[in-house]
Amino acid sequence: MNISEKTHIPFEILVATTNRTTLDFIDNMFKNNDLEHYHLLIINQTSEHKLLVSHKPNIRVINAFERGLSRSRNLAIQHAIGDICLLADDDVVYLEGFENKIMEAFKLYPEAALIHFKAKNFKGDDFRKYPIKDCKHNLKTIRGMSSIEMAINRKLILNKKITFDVRFGLGAPFPTAEESLFCRNILKQNGLIYFNNAFIVAHSEHNSGRKLGDDEIVYARGALNYYKYKKLAYFWIVRYVYFLVKNKYIKFSDVFEKVKLALKGLRILKKHYEYKT
Repeated sequence: MNISEKTHIPFEILVATTNRTTLDFIDNMFKNNDLEHYHLLIINQTSEHKLLVSHKPNIRVINAFERGLSRSRNLAIQHAIGDICLLADDDVVYLEGFENKIMEAFKLYPEAALIHFKAKNFKGDDFRKYPIKDCKHNLKTIRGMSSIEMAINRKLILNKKITFDVRFGLGAPFPTAEESLFCRNILKQNGLIYFNNAFIVAHSEHNSGRKLGDDEIVYARGALNYYKYKKLAYFWIVRYVYFLVKNKYIKFSDVFEKVKLALKGLRILKKHYEYKT
């Protein structure tokens, strides 16, 4: 049966990409695996003059004429047919046998709405610091998670009406933190998130630490702190800027400007983008 005729499949990979006109980029993602064995849904954010078409029975494509990674993720989840869905970017490389590790984890934790896995960089080192063993995530431990490390139980996510916040993430007014907010919403609605100590994917060197002091990130963190803490956001902004200075992401002479940027992000979210969270 052609995938287009199916209503659901056990496992599906939801790929976010932009301005693609060929499927060539997929080959590198699956160079360690047999692509024909996997079902993909590709969300290609593009223009009407740069369309992506798939003639492969296991690959579906939606060309979306909108911007924002969170919008791409939401569209993919809405149109997915996989029981378990893996969130993917177009520049990752999947490790051999990754699907089996993911499906085994969901057998181990069938109540999980989301399971967090491990990634490597292309040198073979850990993508970030991970827990040393399987554990259940909470509001403190979800910080820093990347969407390429996440697989979801689609039915549980849809039943709880959980979506990525389109105000946050790459291409949005506040270009960071969409993953942690997505996970936060799962936990706030009594969903369960587990960490599974298995490597599934490789990605280029993780460098978000070097970006923590960038203007757009500080601006977005101001908005994020208001989203999470409301009136206490001012305290958390000061604390965040202190963290940047202490860890030498910014110079002491930059403190005033960074605080102003964070407060601007707070005000913009509050004035133009706020709705019930």
